[in-house]
Amino acid sequence: MMMKYNLHTHTMRCNHATGEDRAYVEAAIAAGMTALGFADHCPQFFPVDDYYSYFRMRPEQAQEYAESVRALQAEYKNDIRILLGFETEYYPQTFDAFMEFVRPLHLDYLIMGQHFVGNEYDENSYYAAESGKREDYLDRYVKQVEEGLSKGVFTYVAHPDIVWYCGSQAYYTQRMTDLCRFALARDIPLEFNMLGLLNGRCYPSPQFWDIAAKVGNKVVIGYDAHSPAALLRSDAYARCLALLNARGITPVPLKELTLRNEAL
Repeated sequence: MMMKYNLHTHTMRCNHATGEDRAYVEAAIAAGMTALGFADHCPQFFPVDDYYSYFRMRPEQAQEYAESVRALQAEYKNDIRILLGFETEYYPQTFDAFMEFVRPLHLDYLIMGQHFVGNEYDENSYYAAESGKREDYLDRYVKQVEEGLSKGVFTYVAHPDIVWYCGSQAYYTQRMTDLCRFALARDIPLEFNMLGLLNGRCYPSPQFWDIAAKVGNKVVIGYDAHSPAALLRSDAYARCLALLNARGITPVPLKELTLRNEAL
């Protein structure tokens, strides 16, 4: 029997999730999970005054976030393993400032969730999950994800199939095969995103997961929980597992993940 865990959990600090931190832990225990990782949307440090990133915590909240998770980690140590992380985009212009900020927090892991391509605040950025993306947008997405993964700090890639693509399917297969091979060569797993499945988003993409199965990538199931109740969705977990198993994919156990805290 597979031991369930989730490393993709948000908190109220990101401005679009609900529930106290403790409620997530108790829901994870009730769901029979062996580990719960908090990976809320990270602060970023944009070198402009006229842009506000509305879907992430502010820098001044990060210390309290870390202290809350560590306190729960100690309190529930006999019941569940709790980990402290962030979900972050890789932005070339802000990456160094971000890493300088998070290192003192002594995170257990980072996951990459590339919602924007570019640097988010600048003119050439775009939101990956907006409809209508064609070849040039897909190419930029793949290149930026690969550049970020080469930094060696990410445990896995959240919703790697987030791009809402409407171009040549042959080109999609080519470029996503490149991405999958790049991740495989670095032993970086890819996430099958439960929230996307439940909300009928453009991901999980059947075409992408056919590619990942062919390449042989390691895979995790990420709840992408924005409420404690999401962690109790055993029915949705079973759906994710069935879709992966139908492609010959078995999610990896937590012990096979490299949390990469040595790079943090």
